[in-house]
Amino acid sequence: MTSKEKALAVGLVVAIGIIGTLAFGLLPVRAAGRLRCDAPLRGADPKEVATEGYLVHREAPACSDKSRSRLTIIGIVGVLYISFGIAAVVLPESNFERIAFGGEDPEDVYEML
Repeated sequence: MTSKEKALAVGLVVAIGIIGTLAFGLLPVRAAGRLRCDAPLRGADPKEVATEGYLVHREAPACSDKSRSRLTIIGIVGVLYISFGIAAVVLPESNFERIAFGGEDPEDVYEML
């Protein structure tokens, strides 16, 4: 890969990572299996009021806890995706990659070592 292609690939990895992270953060959540809450990036306000069970008058804390755990997972996965993506682009090609994708003769690749 040329340096221009690597820069383009790194830009695509970062863009896809950011878009995916934001998209997952804008999905609504369900707290305790059935209480509908707004998206974590929108404040995670409850969309309904519980009428029975443990969540009666505890809707806001339940949605807040669920959104904080979702944001933590979103952050960790986003950082890992971008880190591994950039590493995959920037690290040099292995001998296997040069043979499989570059069409080089295996004898030539291993003689250079």
